[in-house]
Amino acid sequence: MARQQSDFPSNGRQGELQVQRAADMPARDAELRDLPTRDTTVRERSLGELFRDLTTETSALVTKEIALVKAEARQTGATLARDGTKIGIASALAFAGALALTAFLVAGLGDLLGGKYWLSALIIGVLFFAIGMGLVKSATSDMKRRGQSVKHTVDTVKDTGAWAKEEARQVKQEITS
Repeated sequence: MARQQSDFPSNGRQGELQVQRAADMPARDAELRDLPTRDTTVRERSLGELFRDLTTETSALVTKEIALVKAEARQTGATLARDGTKIGIASALAFAGALALTAFLVAGLGDLLGGKYWLSALIIGVLFFAIGMGLVKSATSDMKRRGQSVKHTVDTVKDTGAWAKEEARQVKQEITS
């Protein structure tokens, strides 16, 4: 297998390159040498430039925070809708099954109680009511728990706004001092 020859000059040692001065570069590299380079000198910026940059960056930060809140709200809304649909379907199926089981349990317990079907209906009704309330409480607590992510982001946006106001106040105070 033949090795490709590199466009870079080598000093004979593997993995090392020679550095050429710009004046010694071949003519085909002259264009690269003449390209303008970024100014790397450090200069002191005016207070106006610093304040403009602070305002621009703060505005961009707040805009991004608001976009994050919107995205999290959409995601939370979609999750809540999906959970609500599941709860609705599950409830309808459970209701149909519960009706059939209720009739069976009332009849069976009524026979055991010596024909007191009214008492068996009362016992079964109270039992089903308690189970249903426990399931509703569980589902609503899950929904509340998931809703906390948006609240956290809203708090972060408020904190960012308060920070930006404080920074602007300090800059203004330094300018006027």
